[in-house]
Amino acid sequence: MRIRYSNALLWRGLDDSPAYTEFDVVDNRMAESVGDAEYSVDLKGAFVMPAFRDGHCHPIFAGREHVGPDVTNARTLQEIKVIVADYALRNPNVDWIDGAAYDRSIQANFTRFELDEISADRPIVLHGADHHTLWVNTKALELCGLFENIPRVSTGSIELDSNGVPSGMLREWEAMQLVLNRIPPLTTGQELDCLDWAQEQLLSSGVVEVQDAWIDPGMAEIYLEAAKQNRLIVATNLAFRADPASWEADFEYFDRVRESVNNQKHPLLRANAIKFFVDGVLGSSTASLVEPYVSGPGVHSHGEQVWSTDELTRAAEVASDRGYQLHLHAIGDQAVRTALNVIEAVEPVIAAVIAHTELVSDEDIPRFAQLGVIANFEPLWAREDGQLMSCVPQVGRARIDKMYRMRDLTEAGALLSFGSDWPVSSPDTILGLATAVNRSLPGGRGWALDQALSVREALNAYTAGVALQVSNGVRTGTIFVDEPAEFLVLSRNPLAVSPEQLFDIQILGVNTSRNPLQLI
Repeated sequence: MRIRYSNALLWRGLDDSPAYTEFDVVDNRMAESVGDAEYSVDLKGAFVMPAFRDGHCHPIFAGREHVGPDVTNARTLQEIKVIVADYALRNPNVDWIDGAAYDRSIQANFTRFELDEISADRPIVLHGADHHTLWVNTKALELCGLFENIPRVSTGSIELDSNGVPSGMLREWEAMQLVLNRIPPLTTGQELDCLDWAQEQLLSSGVVEVQDAWIDPGMAEIYLEAAKQNRLIVATNLAFRADPASWEADFEYFDRVRESVNNQKHPLLRANAIKFFVDGVLGSSTASLVEPYVSGPGVHSHGEQVWSTDELTRAAEVASDRGYQLHLHAIGDQAVRTALNVIEAVEPVIAAVIAHTELVSDEDIPRFAQLGVIANFEPLWAREDGQLMSCVPQVGRARIDKMYRMRDLTEAGALLSFGSDWPVSSPDTILGLATAVNRSLPGGRGWALDQALSVREALNAYTAGVALQVSNGVRTGTIFVDEPAEFLVLSRNPLAVSPEQLFDIQILGVNTSRNPLQLI
């Protein structure tokens, strides 16, 4: 079938210049406008561009959190309490109240007693917005046996009060799992519904391809079942999480699932990456730093690395030798350096990814291009908000103002890709685009503007940059002739408006193979 789109201001991506033209889509591939078309769509001068992509997000986690109380927009402790209490009242048969994601900047530390005021009889678990922190009530701690036995954890912490009793805060995955593993799992049907919802949210933000950057046993199976039932609408590459305690044995599972994905031959599902946590996060003082923390729970320490460098290198070599892409979470400047050292030692065939890259030392900036490393950024984080400012006491203002060095890496020749880390932050791509350019929210004061990107640079990071990272050439993130017709229709031309007007752009329609264009 040939569909002709006329009166389009078409930008095909990369260095292309927008031009008013018409184009055809034949069997969902871009084509020249020739001959007769079965259908015709007048776009009335609207801007058409390649669809957005997300190089680091967690759709299943987002879908699961959608089921529980949503405290994302709460700005005070009282607002959190009201939202959770209302959910508890409306859901009397839910055994565990599991909600997300509270703003850590509301208060330095919470306690179990604040959640006990909502319910002392039902366990309550709230996820911090960084998703490296849990806040739980007394009942949750009791059911997990954490008053009788407080295990030692290799990274993170089970925080204790002045009496040596768990306070209700758990930091980093090893500690968090002690609670999360006790929450009753959703049924397969519920998991599929969660994934359906998450994909719809992504598609509404113009996202047609993602890197699911955290796959544990049981999660890939959800995608496989969704593919079997033809419920996938967003192209997804799975990244299996490698755990330093079990990674050698886990590769048998990784390989088996990848084989199942390959055998299924679904055009929207791949499983070709391994996720490594090099460190934690600044908010928990678990990000690994060259210079030590200056205050807070990590004062005088350099943070924590999840792996020893030797073990991480060995695991990365195994992953690369088996044909997986390396996807390394690195927040602190020492973690970024360690990740670069590991990549240099391994020399992977597929371009490795360093996700988040919050702090990068001057001497490590040129190494990204030298080693062919993709720097994945979450552009929404590059703004002076409560989350960012809450880390000032721990690391000092000077280091805060050197975070998210998008401009320096771009000028050094590094390839950038954009992601959201959703549900850590919003999947809203227009907001992310505008933030990368303005380094602020609407009406806000620009922060570290020397690191701002141009609109074209930000668009390319959201399109071709992610496509290269996630699909390794399977998709291009552009819409030239003979390429997949994965495009957006926008209300305005982002390459022609003022930086402040980027925030006002709306997505009017998305075209994919599973979602033919429907203008809003």
